[in-house]
Amino acid sequence: MKKTITAFLTLAIALSSSATIKGDGYYRVQNYMTERYAYVLDDKGELNFHATTAELGAIQLWKDYNRTISDPATVIYVQDLDGNGRTFDLQAQGTGVQSMIDHPVSIFLANRDLGIYSVYGSKSGMVRYIGDATEEDDDRGYVTSIGNTNYHRWYFHPITPDDDSNYFGLVPDFQEGEAFYGSFYADFPFSFHSEGMTAYYVSEISKGSVNLVEIEGVIPRATPVIFRCTSESASNNRLAIGGEGNALSGNLLKGVYFYNTSLLHNNLTPNDPATMRVLGLMSDGTLGFVVSTEKYLPRNKAYIIVPEGAPAEMKITYHTTGIDDAITAVPSAKIAVNGRTIRVEGGSVAESVEIFKVTGQLVAKGVTDGTPIMLPTPGIYVVHTPSTVVKIIVR
Repeated sequence: MKKTITAFLTLAIALSSSATIKGDGYYRVQNYMTERYAYVLDDKGELNFHATTAELGAIQLWKDYNRTISDPATVIYVQDLDGNGRTFDLQAQGTGVQSMIDHPVSIFLANRDLGIYSVYGSKSGMVRYIGDATEEDDDRGYVTSIGNTNYHRWYFHPITPDDDSNYFGLVPDFQEGEAFYGSFYADFPFSFHSEGMTAYYVSEISKGSVNLVEIEGVIPRATPVIFRCTSESASNNRLAIGGEGNALSGNLLKGVYFYNTSLLHNNLTPNDPATMRVLGLMSDGTLGFVVSTEKYLPRNKAYIIVPEGAPAEMKITYHTTGIDDAITAVPSAKIAVNGRTIRVEGGSVAESVEIFKVTGQLVAKGVTDGTPIMLPTPGIYVVHTPSTVVKIIVR
């Protein structure tokens, strides 16, 4: 019996280590034989416990540590479910095992001296190991569940800002004067380890401008932001991953987790120039929100939705209070989930409700008057109102 399980497979790959697995944490995963790193690039896939084949294109494997430094797809959160390091859940790029298939993954230490692990899923006495399917010396590899060899051994590297061999740093997209800027969207909380870095959210959108407000402390997971830094080098823009941040209310930025066209996958977020704006340089060379000419939005970046007819270029302001003709916050809405039906109540009557997949694709609209809204399939969704942004699980 097949299970929808990219999250499951993601978890399986993540549970490998160059150090003893101790509790929850954020890691990069590297194959022992090929030295390729695991990237979570989709939330779709299948594993058949009764067969020796699996469609695991959601996870790609690439060589070169420098590729991983600023890529959120390589950051995997491992959660010890039973407290003794035997069964785990994993979250990465908005996916998770327990919420999707109600099935954990087991691991065992294959070689203590080398610090390598074997990772597997088991069901009804059947076991499927997770490994690198490509033995050749190519930069790119693919995941397999066949056999149990050294190609199924994994290192498990903790991500820490002071470790030059396994840190995470931001790479900006644009320069304005002496400052550098970019947008960023990741499924992990973080704060700034390097000096001279600032994060902002979008509080208001007017007819011709977009207002940014500084975020203090830890930025919560799954929060799209605009960041400012003083260097174009990732090594000078390091993040401290983890921590607890206060949820933001009224952030009008949205984010995209995936841009995947590999194998049988086609997980893309179409760009709509009429209603979408992305961070960029305007015609006068200053930073703003502009129309993108790309067909699809890039992954792990942020964007805003604007009314049709909005200017192609929208300047940035930094006020902490309202601006004229702005989209303003209303009292927080309450969200109730019953199967694939949700109801949104509270706030101002008839305020708009938009429901997105975690990839950023709009799937349903409604209003905050309690009218039922049906969702197409089970999964993880983001409910957005002018006052509330909430991630929900629909079973």
